[in-house]
Amino acid sequence: METDRVLADAFLAHHPAEAAREIERHPLPAIGAFLCDCSPDDLARVVSAMDPAAAAAALEAIDLDHAVGIAAALSSPAASVLLRRVGANRRDAVLERMPPRAAARIRPRLRYPSGSAGALLDPGVLTAAPDQTVAEARERLQRVDARSQSCLFVVDADGALHGVVGFGELLTAARGARLDAIARRRFEAIRATADGQTLLTHPAWHDLHTPPVVDAAGRLLGVMRHAALHALAAESGRSAGPPLAATALALGELAWLAGIDIAGEMASALTPTPASRGREPFER
Repeated sequence: METDRVLADAFLAHHPAEAAREIERHPLPAIGAFLCDCSPDDLARVVSAMDPAAAAAALEAIDLDHAVGIAAALSSPAASVLLRRVGANRRDAVLERMPPRAAARIRPRLRYPSGSAGALLDPGVLTAAPDQTVAEARERLQRVDARSQSCLFVVDADGALHGVVGFGELLTAARGARLDAIARRRFEAIRATADGQTLLTHPAWHDLHTPPVVDAAGRLLGVMRHAALHALAAESGRSAGPPLAATALALGELAWLAGIDIAGEMASALTPTPASRGREPFER
């Protein structure tokens, strides 16, 4: 048993990305139990390499003391990315128990003005590491509730947004392809500091059904949903209907959930032709 522990620690220390991918394959209770058994150094390496959504789910599930230990082991940027994805009650409890200096470095990253994109965003997004394969991403999507999603965001260990993969693209890509190789990199993102008026007319709505919201360093914080957009529109007396490209992506999402293999073709058919648009959504 001692030998197994030594080998496991060595694997975590020298191959954190591979360890993270393997950990994410297990049920949430098993992930939480494993993280609770890790040393602080291993926690920092492995949790930083994990998909932020999976790490946040584990942080919600484990006892508070261990959740505090995980947050305290991370760098301030990594901890803020993780804490933005957990519920407000758990986030506040973790910050209250953290060492004051560490919490003080994290709190400013979590605060945005009322009515701004940072305050209105939905942190519940599907993310994946750049080195994950299409097969791994498909496997994960089969285990999660993706009904509110329209794409997969590719982020690095620090939470920086590198690209986006539509569900239709994920269905048609080669199983062994890495996500960073097929991700679309040219699209609009919304800054977390954007105010309500900016949100209503932001060009990101022409690119994605759920546009990403990023901080000043380009780290993914969450997405904007049409419910928030329509609420803002109602307050200002303006309309806010989803653009055609966004509607195509929403239909592609429905096709994925129904197990239809032609999601990519559906999205392509509904996307405006080059003659009728300024540029193609998700252009590489």
